[in-house]
Amino acid sequence: MPSRRHLAPLLAATLCAAAALLPAGASAGEQAYRAVAAARKLVASGQVPTGTRIVLGFKQGNINAFLGADLALQKEWENLTGIVLDAHIVPQQPIRETLRSTPGFDLAVARNHEYPDLLADGLITEIGPLMAEYGYRFDDNGTDGYMRPDLQSRVGDHTVAIPADGDIVLMYLRRDLMEDGQEQAAFHKAYGRPLAPPRTWTEYEDLVRFFHRPSQGLYGAAEERDEEGAWMYWMPRFLSSAAPLAELFDDQMRPRLNTPGALAATENYVAMVKYAPQGITDPGRNYNFTLPLFAQGKAFTTMNTIAGARMFNGEGSAVRGKFVAVPLPGWRVDNRLVRQSTLIYGNNLVIPKTARNPRLAFLYAMWATDPDVSTRLIGITGAFTDPYRWNHVRDARIRKIYTPEALETFSGEWAAAQPAGTGLQGDAQYLAALDRNLTAAARGEIGAQEAMSRTSAEWEQITDRLGRARQILQWQAFRRQFGGRP
Repeated sequence: MPSRRHLAPLLAATLCAAAALLPAGASAGEQAYRAVAAARKLVASGQVPTGTRIVLGFKQGNINAFLGADLALQKEWENLTGIVLDAHIVPQQPIRETLRSTPGFDLAVARNHEYPDLLADGLITEIGPLMAEYGYRFDDNGTDGYMRPDLQSRVGDHTVAIPADGDIVLMYLRRDLMEDGQEQAAFHKAYGRPLAPPRTWTEYEDLVRFFHRPSQGLYGAAEERDEEGAWMYWMPRFLSSAAPLAELFDDQMRPRLNTPGALAATENYVAMVKYAPQGITDPGRNYNFTLPLFAQGKAFTTMNTIAGARMFNGEGSAVRGKFVAVPLPGWRVDNRLVRQSTLIYGNNLVIPKTARNPRLAFLYAMWATDPDVSTRLIGITGAFTDPYRWNHVRDARIRKIYTPEALETFSGEWAAAQPAGTGLQGDAQYLAALDRNLTAAARGEIGAQEAMSRTSAEWEQITDRLGRARQILQWQAFRRQFGGRP
């Protein structure tokens, strides 16, 4: 085997050759160059024929993000490596269903909370060995590192995903209304405190109630209440209900949902329906319904990822220059404010177990998520990918798209971010039960206490069905990994 001393000049020459092939004005960092060099070496050695295809299974909103506007990034990768990207649009459904029904993809997009089930079902490949083989690690340095790769890439001791999207929850408020002198005076008179972003979920409800004026075409809140994502907007409320944070289960995997904190979180979640547009709990009323309402100036507040700032700051938005992104509120527990956020959607890269070209898929993913290459794909029109590296939030083009103020809040919220979902095998089952009962409560079919009691009973059945002893071990490992959460 060649020594490191002999490999260094060869790698340098390969990187220089790759750099020479870049389009004018394009940029790529060491991570990308190393991926290109490794791919070219596979071709040169005959291990991979020129023209080999990497089969991509992406949802509609991910295609532009990874292939680039007018396929610019696809063409660049193919010119650099001779490896073809064969992209296919997959259904808007859990990736678990797609990978079960359609084998053959080399690379796919998965949401953060899906990892445990995907790994347990043998649907994705652990990429730790590939990281070691090619000398990569998910650096989290504050200059150009990944944002919280511990949350974005891992299940216990297993590295299963390449971070490629930064989806933590933010709150958006109408700044123009908050800064209006008459509104400030009226709010102070009604609540005895200044009109300001909410520190607690109770203060949040006060704000929403105050600005709920449907007769004037203004709703207090446009918060999602679609069943498929109910957990996303309940979880931050619940996690903040105990110090240092609330836990979904105890040491024996008994649900901690029949607690005062869980009940308060559920009641607050349900209360928002009173201040929302009619039909907010109807099926399909997700961000495609709530975000346009806020962008049209028809709601005082909404909650979503940093993608919301991109929409609200866009041309044609009625709230351009009139909104502010703020941290999520919390609860006061033992005379201290406890505040937690969480990852929700996420469009990160996984390698299916059935991949024919896992090495090439891994190298392409590392090329695309390089600090410099990824900066070019963030904010592309029609794409879902949002900042996930620290250099993204300092890039002038990205700051113009999202606004510096929203990116500052976004950057600060990563410190309070918690993992998505439950972190357990069976996550889809646990969350489906929670979503179903939260939605029944939001629709007024059952009370908040009944929603928690039913969810608790269903969770017990799921745990017993999956094997309590095994689930306890997973829960203990998850808590150790994330310092006692969730």
